[in-house]
Amino acid sequence: MTDTNLHHGLFILCSICLLAGCGAAPETAVPAEPQERSIVGVKIYDTERELTGLFEEWRALGINTVFASQTLTSSRGFRALARKNNTDLFIIFPVFFAPEELAENPELWAITADGERAKEDWVEFACPSRADFRSRRVEEARAIVKRLRPDGLSIDFIRNFVFWEMVGPDHNPDTLPDTCFCVHCLQGFATFLGVSPFSIPPQPRRAAVWIETNAADDWVRFKTATITSMATEIAEAVRAIDPEILINFHSVPWRRDDYSGAIRSVAGQDVAALSEIADYLSPMAFSFMLERPPDWVASVVEDFDRVASCPILPSIQVSPAYREHEIFAAADFLAALRSALAPPSAGVVFWSWGQIEADSEKAAIIKKVVQGR
Repeated sequence: MTDTNLHHGLFILCSICLLAGCGAAPETAVPAEPQERSIVGVKIYDTERELTGLFEEWRALGINTVFASQTLTSSRGFRALARKNNTDLFIIFPVFFAPEELAENPELWAITADGERAKEDWVEFACPSRADFRSRRVEEARAIVKRLRPDGLSIDFIRNFVFWEMVGPDHNPDTLPDTCFCVHCLQGFATFLGVSPFSIPPQPRRAAVWIETNAADDWVRFKTATITSMATEIAEAVRAIDPEILINFHSVPWRRDDYSGAIRSVAGQDVAALSEIADYLSPMAFSFMLERPPDWVASVVEDFDRVASCPILPSIQVSPAYREHEIFAAADFLAALRSALAPPSAGVVFWSWGQIEADSEKAAIIKKVVQGR
């Protein structure tokens, strides 16, 4: 149920009660408007479980939406059980995270302002402006939707390179990466500015200095436009196949003023613009990983909601990823879950199913909170 529908329903109920108390009840009751269900989702990439039992367990926990990999969704039995159990099915579709393509074609690498490949740990990013790569991604999304007919497409890595999972509260924004400084992006930026391609130095370090001196704000607008246009192309392509398909965009969990506005200047994600395309925006609000208190999750949702024109669907973690030697207490998980569900949230997505399977205490918390709503 959305917050708006809840308030509307309460208003109708109170009005009827007041009229009844005054002896002026309406002759015919007005039927209530249909109410949207709040999303309780889970991400899953692979499983060796017997699928019937898996869906039964999800139903018992109150999970009504699954965000699954293309590989898992390709199983006809998986899709059939999703329909049978009234479970909405989103396929997770990564965009600029492209390790396989980069291994085959190193020319696709995004380049940092230091002239290095856009890589940190497992995070490997392709250049966001390469027309051939972008066209292939659009066609891949179209083919997936045409073949598998999911309820939704959950578009991940629709941003510029940054290993945000390692960016804590006190991280210096000046040390965050800036991409992409490959020749394709620099020429595209020159076109964006309406200047000669020779105006911008072709070397990344020199180009970064030139941009900072002459066109810093335009550079941010170019970066966000590059990401937003990719999101638009994918959304239009899959909606041409299925006009009813739902679009969800994964987002870095940065509020507008965090790290000097890095959600736009570094990640290239314009929340307002992306929300015009999407049915949902899903900030990955992993509070424990990012050394934030549980109530921070709600602050992220609220910040997004102030500028977005679509519902906000936060994703939260279940186990202590990147802090494996520390304890993510059940009480903190419970607090993060309640924070994620606080209005104006559209629900919650758990990352990920394997973590829930491995922690019966947190599974019990999910069941109690979801069924008690």
